[in-house]
Amino acid sequence: MFFLLTDIFVLAFAALVSWWLSGYDAKLTGHDEKADRRRRVIRCGITLLLVEVAFWNLWLYGRYNDVAAGALYLAIAVLLGLTWVGCLSEMLAHGFNWLFDPQDHRELDLDKNRRDLDAIVRLVKSGHKDAAIQLCQRLKESGDASVLAMETMLEHLGVQQNAVQKPKPLNEASRLRLQGKFTGAEAILKSLLAENPANVDAALMLIRLYAQDMRRMDLATNVLEALEQQPYVQRSQIDFARRSIGEWSQGKPGTGKTAVQPKSIDELLAQRYFGTALEILEQKTREEPPDFDSWLKFAEVHAVYCGNLNHAEKIVREIETNPAFSPEQKQLTKTKLKEWREAGLQQS
Repeated sequence: MFFLLTDIFVLAFAALVSWWLSGYDAKLTGHDEKADRRRRVIRCGITLLLVEVAFWNLWLYGRYNDVAAGALYLAIAVLLGLTWVGCLSEMLAHGFNWLFDPQDHRELDLDKNRRDLDAIVRLVKSGHKDAAIQLCQRLKESGDASVLAMETMLEHLGVQQNAVQKPKPLNEASRLRLQGKFTGAEAILKSLLAENPANVDAALMLIRLYAQDMRRMDLATNVLEALEQQPYVQRSQIDFARRSIGEWSQGKPGTGKTAVQPKSIDELLAQRYFGTALEILEQKTREEPPDFDSWLKFAEVHAVYCGNLNHAEKIVREIETNPAFSPEQKQLTKTKLKEWREAGLQQS
């Protein structure tokens, strides 16, 4: 009786642990739930079978034949290792990434901003102006809504917005670089890398600053080599930087004899001039009124051609919070982001 109860407890514990660990399988798409569940069940079933064999081996033979029992345990351990090595490595990678570079993995809700704006409008129409102002200020401070949209709404409600928002360091560095103030941009980017050597966006901008603007290939190469030493930077991002550094060293598009003459974004991508394509698209995203096609292409190049899905997600969030884009455009962006994620999982 004690043996059976112990056996049931061991199997139940193994089932819980294996099912939890199977959720880290990198080949789970999240799109086909039936296929994902079948894959997890097979892996867990194999594990329970091996655990049961080990348990019976311990009970029946472990006390009488140490050599045979030890050989069987070794074989079971090897089989378990082969079964779970992918999930364990993925779990450890998630743990290290969370520890050293925590990110916001909340699922995008592209309708939230519309609901917030509708709630504000309802408050205004019903005569609750003070409540509408409080809601705008709360959303602005929380960062859950577009700061620009909330400041515009507050202006309409009679609340002056004189405070100047401090620009993000990366945006400020980009602005200084485009204005030709290379020393100021360099100082900001070096400061960001000093705080986080794995900051890919800052490293890529500094590499481009050195190679394209300051014509210091030696400094650009040093930044690239330092980025390669970071254990948690994706290999695709390193490859993109290595491919682009030579392109950036030719100078800005449209200048010089050897410069690339950009005819279209698609042609640049076909010729693998990803850096030039990104720079052109980055400039187009600053234009007014905003061009949705340029914003979407900007995110696509990062996700598909550069393997930088994290940066693509940031661009999608900017599209989400931009009141100039329609709900249909935001829904299209969400669909595209899902496709890029699934394509990345299939390639991995």
